[in-house]
Amino acid sequence: MTFEQITPDTRVIVESRGGIKGTVLSKSRHGFEDGKPVVLIEFEGGATGWNWAGQLSPLDEPAPAPKLHPTGARGVSQFWTGGQKYQVSNPADGARGFWRVVRTADAEGESTSDTVIDGAATRKAAFEAALGTLTSSDAPTGSR
Repeated sequence: MTFEQITPDTRVIVESRGGIKGTVLSKSRHGFEDGKPVVLIEFEGGATGWNWAGQLSPLDEPAPAPKLHPTGARGVSQFWTGGQKYQVSNPADGARGFWRVVRTADAEGESTSDTVIDGAATRKAAFEAALGTLTSSDAPTGSR
């Protein structure tokens, strides 16, 4: 595949990793030390890794629904959808009614801090409300 053919939330096979299946989370033209564009993949089992577009083959399967992943920080989870990364957190140390969802990386991998949901009762409620907002036809500009 070429970099231009790859779109977020699509399924691929990564031949260079033994034919493992995965879902495209995001892609970046910036690459690593050689500057070659890279693609972030979530593999079956939950691990993530970067690959070059030429290492990927398309897979005719629907992508799984986004799911929350721990970040290593207490009370902070993240998820990807539409090539963008979102963080679910609670600045009130887990108190009910303070959960929020913030877009932390746009489709180009650039940092942002756009609030999508604020004041949800629980982490799950914030996550579900964000998915509803992001998949609706009247989603905020730049959120999907």
